[in-house]
Amino acid sequence: MIAESKFCPRAEADAAWAAAAERVAGYLRAHHLADPHRIAELAADIVGMARARPQPGVDPIARAMETLDACMHAWFARLLPGPEVRGEQLLIRGRIALALGNVPKRWPGIFLRDGAMPAELVEAMRDNGLRPGPEIRFRHMAPTEPVVAGAWTRWRAFHRWPFLRIAGVLLMAIFHWRRVGGPPVA
Repeated sequence: MIAESKFCPRAEADAAWAAAAERVAGYLRAHHLADPHRIAELAADIVGMARARPQPGVDPIARAMETLDACMHAWFARLLPGPEVRGEQLLIRGRIALALGNVPKRWPGIFLRDGAMPAELVEAMRDNGLRPGPEIRFRHMAPTEPVVAGAWTRWRAFHRWPFLRIAGVLLMAIFHWRRVGGPPVA
């Protein structure tokens, strides 16, 4: 009798596919899905879809993760408005909206599910606080004096006051001696 994987009951007990199912399950847990039965169901479905698309030479884990990304992309595309957001940007915005809307905790059984979505879920995903920032406006701001010239001006002013010059040299010597362990011994 062949032992079946805990996370992927529909797949055969192949070590690579079991590892892919566990990786998918871990990724789903990272998105704060808490129900182990829902995680196992999603992992089994995603690994099953990845297995149904034969791609010779591609690691089963990579195929499963690509399939999961494609499923998440399609789910986010249904929920998030805007044709201007596509590809990787849609996945990023969707993951942020998922976390900010607390979707896995509020609607644990709906993540990656087909069919009608509750209006509260759609509103939580769309109203996630992500707004475009203000336009960047470049302004011309030339420096008043080069840094080197400013340092030279300050050094010349330092030489005008002999007391400050002596105090500065003494402070530098004290800090140097503290760092090296004392004044030089002759």
